Parts: sequence; C-alpha cells; structure tokens
Amino acid sequence: MSNAKDSFVDFPAGAVVFREGDPGGDMFIIESGQIDIVRKARGDEPVATLGPGDFFGEMAILEDQPRFAGAVARSNARLLRIERAAFADVLKQNVEISVRIMRKLAARQRRAEQRAQDALAELARLKSAPAAAAAPRESSKPKTEPAPAAARAPAPEPAISAPAPTPAPPPPPAPAPVAQNLALRHVASGQVIPIDDNRSEFLIGRPDPVTGIQPEINLGPFDASRTLSRRHAKLLREGGLYFVREEVGTANGTFVDGERIATGATVPLKPGTKLRFGSIEVELIPA
Repeated sequence: MSNAKDSFVDFPAGAVVFREGDPGGDMFIIESGQIDIVRKARGDEPVATLGPGDFFGEMAILEDQPRFAGAVARSNARLLRIERAAFADVLKQNVEISVRIMRKLAARQRRAEQRAQDALAELARLKSAPAAAAAPRESSKPKTEPAPAAARAPAPEPAISAPAPTPAPPPPPAPAPVAQNLALRHVASGQVIPIDDNRSEFLIGRPDPVTGIQPEINLGPFDASRTLSRRHAKLLREGGLYFVREEVGTANGTFVDGERIATGATVPLKPGTKLRFGSIEVELIPA
C-alpha cells in the first residue's frame, strides 16, 4: 500500500462514518480512537464498540450489499479507508488482515449457529410442555394385594462370599514442574530479550502500523531482511513449561532446533532450544 497515507481519514467524536442501509464500497481499519456500531432496530444504541486494530465495513466489499449497520465515531478517530478496487492488493500485501477477516467471519458464523440451536431448543421445550401437562395421572384403581406370607416361596439363604481384597493404594501424584523464568537470546547479536513471568501468552512478530498490532516479543529490530511476519508465532507458558505455536498466515516458517514445525502445532521447549523465526535465530536461556 504505497499510497496508504493518502487513504487515512479523520472523524471527530459524534461524526457518522456511514449509516445503516447506505451503499458500501469500502471498509475501514481503526488506527486510533473508537467507533460505535449501531442498528436502527436497537434505537441506534451501540451493539459493539471497536478500537485500534479493529476493522469494520468489510461485508459491503465481500457481498456488495447495503450497509448492515451504521458506524459512528465515539471519540476522535483516525481510520484507514480501503476501497473495493484496492481490497485484493491490500490482502496480498498484508496476510494478517486476510486472516483476521476470516477469523471474524468464522466467529460470526459460530454465533449465528448458536442462536439457531438456542431457538430450536426453546421451540422443542414449548412443544413438550403441553404434552407433559396432558399426560395421564397415576391410575386410581386399587392395587392388587400381595399374596400372604405363607403362600410366598421362602427366600433363599444368602451366599457367604469371601471378603474383597484390600485395594492397593494409588500411586503418589507426579511432582508439578518447577516454574522456571526464561529469556530469549538473539544468537547473532547476543542481545537478551526478557520474557515477562507474569504472562502466559506472548505474540512473536513485528509491529504493524496499519492494524495496530504490537507483539509482546518484538523481533522487528533484528529483521533487516524482512522475513518475519507481523503475527509470526506465539510463545506459551503453562506452569513451568514453555511451548511455541506458529500462527496462521506465517510466510517464512518457524523452526525448533532446525526442524520446521507445522502451522498450529504446539511444540514443547526447554532451556537451550534454538528457535528460528524466518531468518531470525534465538535461543531459550535461563533468565
């Protein structure tokens, strides 16, 4: 997007970005400020409030339909405007935007399916309620009296069984892993990158000024050849154990001790493990 700076637009607080039902030929990514998404059916009350890095209006580009909802600036906002004609080029240059749109559409589909399931369950409950009310009550006929004791067959003597063996005690639980604070060392420069021991998930990548993504582990300063994706991988911490998982849309791969890992696979790590993100090599070391 060589002319991206020419596509930024500013909206003061309270300004209408677009109205529900307007024709739509563009979408927006929020660089700063907040945007309320409003519906007429809700009396123009916000159904969602979006912030930096969020996007909206994409359905008008994908479906070529009127706006499903309106958008109003809650505060002073700066937006990146993407027209339909430039949409394909934007997706080619920024894979993260493509992935985020797919995630948003998938989440929207899950919510629609859940609402449909809830509606069917409520309908089934309403149909079963009258049937339960009309079910016949317990018969009022007198019950047959049991036969006299003399006419009943004698009960057999209970069998004497051997006592059950005493169960073996359960094995002692395995000791929990000892939490260990680790850091990353950039192999080429020797610079140490600390890992916050109060967090359990860290995005590894480089900042994206368009979407507002700021990774917790920023390897951008070491990425002179631009082989690192903005959302390249995630470092996960569970108790005293560490794992790495490559994110969807990563272009140049993630390697653990020289072996490329599959996208989405969670791979365990230990002190001394060598990691490579694109062409950037780091080592996991004790802090």
